[in-house]
Amino acid sequence: MRSKDKGKLDKLSAFIKEYAHDNNGTMPVLSEIMDYMGMSKSVAYRYMIELKERGTLEYSGKGTMRLSETESFFRRYNSIKVPVYGSVICGTPEEERQYNEGYLALPEEWVNGECFLLRAKGDSMIGVGVEDGDLLLVRKTIEAVDGQRVIALTEEGNTFKTFFREPDGRVRLHAENPEYKDIYPRRLTIQGVVMKVIKDMH
Repeated sequence: MRSKDKGKLDKLSAFIKEYAHDNNGTMPVLSEIMDYMGMSKSVAYRYMIELKERGTLEYSGKGTMRLSETESFFRRYNSIKVPVYGSVICGTPEEERQYNEGYLALPEEWVNGECFLLRAKGDSMIGVGVEDGDLLLVRKTIEAVDGQRVIALTEEGNTFKTFFREPDGRVRLHAENPEYKDIYPRRLTIQGVVMKVIKDMH
């Protein structure tokens, strides 16, 4: 490989490592690599394969990649990879297809039980500091107590609200924004309790 190509490989390798470090283990997508390197898709793909052959990268050729040293990085810093499943509505419930966007490495002490991440969408929880695009660390559970912030599935779709049970037994899902009315769902499934709000990863 020509020296200028080796320079680009080193630049790409450094970019991927820095990106993963700054984003808790999340890897850049191919379009971000193309933009950063100023490459076409076919050229970027060729360089990714070269990094794979170098042993720098584990790359399937179908968009899935990770640094070869990532696992030892996770162990060294006692991190756990947590799946990211799309968005949750912070507003009026509506249908929102959830899908696995990948994984983030989070500090082990943050993760209690089976957890997943959702990205907040909307501003109904702005009163407790949750902004559009924030990541929510959710512990899977089907039960909640008054005052807990939950991911709930209602007859209208999934939503993120504060849970309360009224004296008459009805559940009230409270929005932390006066612009939104409380929700009294006819059907309700608790999908999880929000343990932590993670910012600066928009």
